[in-house]
Amino acid sequence: MAVGRSLGAVTPSHWPIRIVTEIPLAVMGSVLKRVPALDGVVYRPIKIKVDRERHEPDLSALGIPDYNDKSRVVGAEWVATRERFAAGLRTDVVLFLHGGAFCLYSPRSYRPVTRQLAKLGFTVLAANYRKSPKHPFPSGLHDAIAAYLWLVRDEGVDPARILLLGDSAGGALALGLFQAISALDLLRPAAVALWSPCLSMDPRLLDSVVTNADKDFLSVLTNHKLGIIRMYAGDHVVRAGKPAMDEFLANPFVKQTSAQPSCPVLIQSSPSEQLATCISDFYASQDPATARVQHDLLVDTPHDPFFIGVLIPLTANQDLVQVGFQRLWKWWRDVQGGAVPFGKVQRMWYADGRVEVVDDTTARTVQIFEA
Repeated sequence: MAVGRSLGAVTPSHWPIRIVTEIPLAVMGSVLKRVPALDGVVYRPIKIKVDRERHEPDLSALGIPDYNDKSRVVGAEWVATRERFAAGLRTDVVLFLHGGAFCLYSPRSYRPVTRQLAKLGFTVLAANYRKSPKHPFPSGLHDAIAAYLWLVRDEGVDPARILLLGDSAGGALALGLFQAISALDLLRPAAVALWSPCLSMDPRLLDSVVTNADKDFLSVLTNHKLGIIRMYAGDHVVRAGKPAMDEFLANPFVKQTSAQPSCPVLIQSSPSEQLATCISDFYASQDPATARVQHDLLVDTPHDPFFIGVLIPLTANQDLVQVGFQRLWKWWRDVQGGAVPFGKVQRMWYADGRVEVVDDTTARTVQIFEA
């Protein structure tokens, strides 16, 4: 963590971080693509040609500006086992939106993660949404919406078979995508899973940015000199001054701690990460009478444990990341079987095998409905 903070302290640009992390990950991803015989997972890059009529709904009523006046292509890739590809399966589909502080990484960088999802039994579409600083908010959200509507309208995937999944910045996009789809009264996906989601970018509201700085590698990105918030907001917001920045930070697709998704939601995060405050605020804001939210806290892991944990073990005794992957799959089977109860459940998962229930309103919610 000290190395990360030192790098952030002297790095007023995301490029050195990209060189140190993204290039090795991309090389690893290229190797995985070329050796599918190792585990039977296949990667198929594609290009989604965005059609304004089919893939670009008008978001102005939601307070989302439209910067997409030109035709464009959204890069993506399918990831699945050879058997699922051969069978042409379009069930258990994950629309995956990767993390990287809205400015880093790609589906190729995330192949170690999407590989694990494919081995669980998912067919993954990983979208390569546009990134800041060249493409600030809401470009990535526009691309996420376009990828989802392409899945449903062009590929004919049943929304009831789609899971939106995102980590960190991608978690923000996944939840924002569901919010937009719901507000526009379009066909909604079955569920949303969020790994360490960035649900607020306002450092004034995130106590854990300070209290967990010594425990979390994310401090390399939250260092103010790097300017992640300014890059995502865009030069036009920065030039307009503090009122414009405050408006950006309060945008309901940036500050999502009070969002109320109507589908089952699984959050998997660390109690020691710098985004712990905004994640806890989101969980606390959910109405137990209407929510179906489960929050798994993986103890003694850093921010975005699934991204790091597919590369190196994070915990002794029991690999909590692998436990988390299996938990995700079981929860998804419950979603598909209609077995996710209304209410809120929060659990602490420990590497020694213990699972502590911190909060569980499901029984009280059943009583409310029965009354």
